[in-house]
Amino acid sequence: MTDTKPPDRRLVSRPALVSSFLAPVFFIGGTIVAELAWPGFDPVAMTISELAAGDAPTRVFMTLMFVLTGVCHLVTAAFARGLAWPGRAALALAGVALFAVAAFPLPAVGESSPEHRYSAMAGFVLLALWPVLSMRFSPRYPWLVRPLGATLSTLAVGAACVAFAWIEASPDPALLGLAERVAAYLESLWPAVVVLALALRDRRVSARESHLRGG
Repeated sequence: MTDTKPPDRRLVSRPALVSSFLAPVFFIGGTIVAELAWPGFDPVAMTISELAAGDAPTRVFMTLMFVLTGVCHLVTAAFARGLAWPGRAALALAGVALFAVAAFPLPAVGESSPEHRYSAMAGFVLLALWPVLSMRFSPRYPWLVRPLGATLSTLAVGAACVAFAWIEASPDPALLGLAERVAAYLESLWPAVVVLALALRDRRVSARESHLRGG
């Protein structure tokens, strides 16, 4: 009689932990590095996309940061099994949207393009919606993934995105860059928060099972 490997019951695997924490390192850290490398850049008024515009001195570096962040979202979606599949799909599509943002940069600083705008909008919407689409109902899952936590997560992130959109549409969007960073940075960080909650639940379950076996 051959031994069979027991099924993996963990809510999240190590690759998702690594990728979810690397995503804000690449996105937030990359943005800050690019801003410091561009003398005179105003992060309060200028957008993150302008760091990767066709004539920006930081174009290649920031484009790479967009791509690496997108890869991280794809890996997180693949290995965070504790999330419901619609949320994982939304997170993966957000990664694809970041690839599109990189593939369709702004033609020049201060300009726009339909392809870039729609790609960025898709990314913002998907990164706001994935928490509620990841909802689980069983008490086996941590609070952030269950109905109240997942709904509040999407409402909080969505509110930041709505504020950004409102400022962008205003006649004098002097705080456009700041509003975008609040929304985009929160969206970049939130997968790591949820994945950490899943990993902590895994650890508690493992410790309890080990205690029961020892007893």
